[in-house]
Amino acid sequence: WWHYWQRVAFVTAIASLNSFLGTIEALLNGGAIARQPIDPRPVFILGHPRTGTTLLHSLMALDDATFGYCSTFCVAFPSAFLWLEPFKALFAGLVSEKRPMDNMALDLDTPQEDELGVSVLSAGTSPYMPLTFMTDEPSFRPYFSFKQAGPETAAARRRWTAAFLHLLRKLSLRCGGRRLLLKSPVHTARVALLLQLFPDASFVYLHRHPLVVYQSACHMADTTYWHMYLKRPTSAQIHDFILSQFAILWDEFAADRALIPPGRLVELSFEELSTDPVAAVRRVYS
Repeated sequence: WWHYWQRVAFVTAIASLNSFLGTIEALLNGGAIARQPIDPRPVFILGHPRTGTTLLHSLMALDDATFGYCSTFCVAFPSAFLWLEPFKALFAGLVSEKRPMDNMALDLDTPQEDELGVSVLSAGTSPYMPLTFMTDEPSFRPYFSFKQAGPETAAARRRWTAAFLHLLRKLSLRCGGRRLLLKSPVHTARVALLLQLFPDASFVYLHRHPLVVYQSACHMADTTYWHMYLKRPTSAQIHDFILSQFAILWDEFAADRALIPPGRLVELSFEELSTDPVAAVRRVYS
C-alpha cells in the first residue's frame, strides 16, 4: 500500500470529514430522516456495467417532476448531503469534467450509482470494494446477492439493507418524496432482495453483446480502476474480477427474473438505446 500513500492520506481525510459532517446532519436532520417514507414503487435500472445503464439513468433523471435520484454529490458525502448540498460549489474541484472510461460528462449533479453511497454507509459491505482492494476480490463476492448461507452473510445483508434504506430515506427527503430512480449494475444480482424490500418496484434491464461488454469493461479497468487501488493487483486478478462479476450478475438475474410480476420489467438492448434514445425511453414509460 505504500505505493499509494497519497491515496491513503486522502481517503483518511475524506472519511474523517464525512464522519464530522455526518454528526452535524444527524443533529439537524436525524428525526426527519427517520420519519421519511420511501415511495413503494422505485424504478431500478439493471444490467452489466458497460451496457448503457448510465445513459438511461441520465435520460430518465431529466424527468425530475416524476423521479428523485442519487447524485454524484450524494455519494461523495452520503453522511451529510442533506445539509451540505447548498455548499457543494466548494467541492466542485473534486471531480473531473469527463468520466475517464467514456468521456461522458461528470459533475456533482450528475445522476450516480446509489451503491457507491451505500458502500460507505455500510462500512464496505459492497461488491465494489475490489475497486480499492482488488487483491482480496473473492472475499467480497457474497455481497452481490447476499444469498450465501451462514451467519456472516446474514449479518452483512442486515448491514447493507439498513444502509440502503437509510440512504433511500435521505434521497426521498431530498426530492420531496418523489418516486426514486435507482441505478447500480450490482443490483442486477439482487432482484429477489429488492422485491422483498419493495414488492411494487419496477425494473429496466439493459443488455449488450457480451464480447463488447467484456472489451468495454477491460477498457474501464485500464483507464479508471488504477486511480482507486490501495494495493497493486495483477492483470489476472483484474480479469478474474471482470469475468466473475459478469457470471454472477447473469446467473443471479436469470435465477430471479421470473419473480418480477408481469408488466414491471422492460428489457432494452444497448443498440436500441443508443440508436433511438427517445423511442427507448418511450418504451420504458409505456
